[in-house]
Amino acid sequence: MPKRAYTTVGLLAAGSGTFTWGFGVIFFKLTTSPFLIVIFYRHLISLPLVLGAWLVTRKQRARLPWAAAGVGGVLFAAHQMANFGALRYSTAAVVTIFFSLQPILIGAVGYRVTGERTTPRFYLWALVAVGGCAILVLASAGQPHTSTVGTVLAVANLLLWSAYYLATKRARAQVETMSWLLVMLTVSAAIIGAVAVVARQPFGSPRGTEWIYITLLAIVPGTVGHLLVTWAHPHVHAAASSALVLMVPVVATAGAAIFVHERFGVGQAVGAAIAIVGAGLAMRHLPGPVTAEAAERIGEIVT
Repeated sequence: MPKRAYTTVGLLAAGSGTFTWGFGVIFFKLTTSPFLIVIFYRHLISLPLVLGAWLVTRKQRARLPWAAAGVGGVLFAAHQMANFGALRYSTAAVVTIFFSLQPILIGAVGYRVTGERTTPRFYLWALVAVGGCAILVLASAGQPHTSTVGTVLAVANLLLWSAYYLATKRARAQVETMSWLLVMLTVSAAIIGAVAVVARQPFGSPRGTEWIYITLLAIVPGTVGHLLVTWAHPHVHAAASSALVLMVPVVATAGAAIFVHERFGVGQAVGAAIAIVGAGLAMRHLPGPVTAEAAERIGEIVT
């Protein structure tokens, strides 16, 4: 039987989840409040939804994974502050191109964390995809609202997100999806709220339609997107699911051009097309199998 590094359902879940993250960039760009306030309320809106789902799906006497998911919450909070801080000081294209370097980083260090190998051809096509994203960013050069601070935060976001991604992937071998998300979001919300208090942020700043964008940010990418990707981890090779993240700069840049009036011309379109093709071909060069548990649960041959 042919070897695959993912199951169909896992790939669909991971792909759908990462697709929503591109819209998250757009929703955030439409807000005007300080980024700490936006992401704090994004957590507060997501938490009741995740708590309700956990109460419905939890097993009796199940303990919450405070140790593992608590570490994930710290990493996630740092990622959120770096990510949305970068978006305030730079364009969606510039920030998300650094985010799209994740497949290379995950592929390089993933084996040490998850035991999942990559292949030379994966690196080749991942580099092609990243090159497409680079074309997209270079074509966006010269736009206003970009700064060195934004670039530094974008690089920090890449490192922090990759660490969180691998921590989630490793923990999901023993931890249920909703348990992980509940603890992770609780810890992350507490950290971001504390930072906002220390920084004397205006908690009453969101007004009018801005609440709609914050709510959409919390529900679509913040809850649905992370739920799908977190659930998919045992069913998809870490490098395969991370390659899907290359959809984020495409969706975010196109959406920012439409709704936030950030330029998106021929150069950006060419770069986006190369990124999509490269990501797709990269996933074809990953070794199987996914976990035996995934094979048993979904009933697909993955060895």
